[in-house]
Amino acid sequence: MTVSHQESPAVKYSLLKSLLNKKVHERVRGGYRLCKRLTRNMGSVPIRIDSYPTLYVDLRSLDAHALKLFTEEPLPSVPHEPALTRVFNQIIRPTDVVFDVGANLGLHSLTFSRMAKKVIAFEPNPALVPNLRKTLDGVPNAELQACCLSDQDGSVDFHVSKWDHMLGSLADWSGQPADTINVPAFALDSLLEKGSIPTPQVLKVDVEGAEPLVFRGGEKLFSGPSAPRAIIFEELNRASRKLGLGDTEAADFLRERGYDLHLILDEGLVPLSDVRPPAANLLATRSVLRKK
Repeated sequence: MTVSHQESPAVKYSLLKSLLNKKVHERVRGGYRLCKRLTRNMGSVPIRIDSYPTLYVDLRSLDAHALKLFTEEPLPSVPHEPALTRVFNQIIRPTDVVFDVGANLGLHSLTFSRMAKKVIAFEPNPALVPNLRKTLDGVPNAELQACCLSDQDGSVDFHVSKWDHMLGSLADWSGQPADTINVPAFALDSLLEKGSIPTPQVLKVDVEGAEPLVFRGGEKLFSGPSAPRAIIFEELNRASRKLGLGDTEAADFLRERGYDLHLILDEGLVPLSDVRPPAANLLATRSVLRKK
């Protein structure tokens, strides 16, 4: 099969979807090279989601998550972590400022934009920032901070997988070949004191094991009278250990500052115990959850 550079984007999109749905890139000799050739100029592909602004993704690396969004679009809703979305619906109020720390493609940011007054997305990965910025340009109540949140201001080494450009972290933990780049970093307290960002009522923090560093950088915020009402965050032991951080350090930090901790499961919330999975989503709250 030959692919002409003169073919329209619509024709290439249709051909690529057909090949991907048949798993040609995985099962057929030469299929991967053919799909790579088709995606050569697909660095910013629109993904339509019903009643949401357009999401933009880069297909050139044939990342599984981006390909799934592409083959299934147009989508009836944001197809991302439904257990977390149920929790977002419980805790986010229309007057809230929500921080999406580790925004990645911006799927959660799109969800937050429907629930909250203001969304601030934080994403340091330069492979994701251009499309994330394009996505959020279509969201009137969202803005992008293209930086890393850490425990102090400065710059940090950031590792981006060569196999999956959506996998980026301060910890080089994935076992995949990675590019190491230097990115700007800021502490939450520093940005708040400068007036660069508003005070959040809710945070979602998913930064591949560096959650304790984000929280340390917000010591004044999390300990003060305007402490966020709720925080959804990830524990990823394999990654945090690469940074010399304890498995329960993020949860311990918040518990010591008056937060109640719950484990987020598909079937609902359960109080956090000392025994939990090595990779888990947690909820920290300062008050009784709002019921819907």
